[in-house]
Parts: sequence; structure tokens; C-alpha cells
Amino acid sequence: MNQYQAYSLEDFVLDAQFQNWVRYRRNDDVTFWETYLQHHASQSQDIMRAKTLLESVYVHYESHIDDSEIDFEIQELLSKVRNEHINIVASEATNPLPVRRIFGKNTFFWAAATVVFMVGLGWLCQHYAASLTDYERLTFGKSLHEEINDGSSSKLITLTDGSKVTLTPHAKISFPESFLADKREVYLSGEASFHVAKDAKRPFLVFANQLVTKVLGTTFTIVAQDAAIKTSVEVREGKVSVFREKDFGEARNQMALQSKGMVLTANQKVVYERESTSMIKTISDTPQVIAGENVTHFNFVNTPASEVLADLASAYQVVIIFDKDILRGCPITASLTNQSLYKKLDIICEVIEARYETLDGQIVVYSKGCKN
Repeated sequence: MNQYQAYSLEDFVLDAQFQNWVRYRRNDDVTFWETYLQHHASQSQDIMRAKTLLESVYVHYESHIDDSEIDFEIQELLSKVRNEHINIVASEATNPLPVRRIFGKNTFFWAAATVVFMVGLGWLCQHYAASLTDYERLTFGKSLHEEINDGSSSKLITLTDGSKVTLTPHAKISFPESFLADKREVYLSGEASFHVAKDAKRPFLVFANQLVTKVLGTTFTIVAQDAAIKTSVEVREGKVSVFREKDFGEARNQMALQSKGMVLTANQKVVYERESTSMIKTISDTPQVIAGENVTHFNFVNTPASEVLADLASAYQVVIIFDKDILRGCPITASLTNQSLYKKLDIICEVIEARYETLDGQIVVYSKGCKN
């Protein structure tokens, strides 16, 4: 123990055994330093200050961070402390005013250390936050239950409100044990499909990457891989509102919030691009017939194209824009039961000599009329 009797605050901070005691709290180290404190009360102030400074550094690092990186940060901060101490001593030499030493020896060093460590700690926090994924950032410090799908097939999760979440392999979701009285918040990493239980008084909010999806009750899918260039939200049934996380957090009232969001309905999706922060609305890659609709078979005999397109719009609950007057005189005879929506449109447009495109979540059919 004798080697520590001449130690100052800085010496304790840099000592490996002292660092191990503060960081890992092993029984042997705890016993040693508690015994040392009992026999060297005159150093207790420096020891406890050094312990506090090291704890303020270690608390912002997880165990998998390389020790050399932590050592580097400690050395950098102590270097700044030394420089600050030199400046203070020089200032005292040129301005020899009487100083009342309220806090005892090492007061100036401690004051400098506190200031520099606080500044450095702020930098460490930013550095640490920047290394987190969006999911880790969103869930950090919150009391949440986490479900992870580490299998090779989908995993069904039932939440306390009755909502069901299907996680694809490698996806994970965090949520509170009990939802709040005014909202239901969950945090997603990876791909998952949601079937949200209706609750008009408590909107359901999904935080995924840099998007917030708000619903009352509907079915939709979110693809939000960690650090992905693009994140997508795709609606199967019902309606959702999608917001940039930044806009969602800054909106002061409901009216301002709605102006920032994008509304999606059945068979629509939005793609968020991380680099440009733009949100692009389009039609789902594989639109599905909405359950409960009357039109489930698509067999047409000399049916006006305008009626065929109207049937498709009704069955898939998508907006199809076309000129009714022009297409009313274009008959279609075809069986379109087994084709996808896009294949149906391809066949129709080939028959009536038209073309189509998707625009802002809608389908627009262009035609100059058909040859009779």
C-alpha cells in the first residue's frame, strides 16, 4: 500500500488497479481500497474525486468498447486538465491577489478537472450516441420489454392491448409492459407486420429508424433495417400517418403535426430515404384485394374499360384516374382472376391501347380512345 501514499488525484486516475476497482468492482479490489481508505483518511478526498471522475467516463461506454479507446479519452482529458492548471498557476503569478482556499489542497486542480471533464464528457456522450443504431438510440434509458426473433421463421407477438406483431427473422421490438393511458408506443428494428387493435383514445405509434408511424387500428408492414439507406411503411388495410421523427418531435399541436405527415391508405406505401430525408409515396409492390369487397373475381365480357378499372379500384381500394368518357366505349373481354394488379393493368392497357403509371400513390391511365 505504501506506493499510494504519495499519490495525487491525477495519479489515482491513471493507476490501473484503481481503474479496475472503479470500473469492475471486483471483490478483491473493493476490499483493498476500502481498507486503504480506512488507514489513509488524509487522501480520501483525492480518492473519492478520482473515483467520481472515472465513473463519469465509464458510464458512457459499454463493455465491448476497446480499453485503449477509453484510456485515450482519459489521457486526453487529463492533458487538458494539466494545461488548465498551468494557466491558473500562471494567472496567480501575474495577479498575486490573496486567495482564500475554501476547499483545501488541490482546489485549483479539482476546479480545472471538473470543467474540463464536463466538457469532455459532453463530447463523449455525443461520440457514444453517434455510434448507436437508431433502435438503440430510441430505446436507450427507457424501461422496456424486448422481443427478438433469432429463429429462421416468423415470430408472432401479442401485445397487452391485443395488437399483434409478426417479426421476420432477425427483427426485434421493444415496448412497455403496460401502455400509457393516452398512447401506445413501440420501437422496431428490422421488418415486422402489425395488426393493431382499434383504440380511438390511444393512437399506436411505431418508432423505426427515423420515421414515426401513427395509427388507431389497421394492418401494415414496416421495413426498418439498422442503418438502412431506405425505410418503408406499407399499408394493407386501413389508414396510417407517417412522419419524420424530427417533425413529429417538433410539432407543437395536432394541426401542425398533420401538416408534416403523409397519409397512407390500403395498398400504398412510403419510402423514406435517409440521406435526403425525403418521403416518397407510391403503390405497394404487390397490391392485394381488400377483404370484404364484393368484387373477388375479374371475368369480363364486352365490359366497358371504364367499368373494369372502376372494379379494380374498388377491389384493391386504390385510386385509379382515367377519362371515363373516352374509355366507356372501349369493351374488354378477359379473365383477370389470377393475375396481380399490375399484370391486370398491363393486359387492359394492351387491349385498349393505353398506358399507365403510378404517381403519388395513385394509378393514372392515359388513353386517346380505342379503335372500334
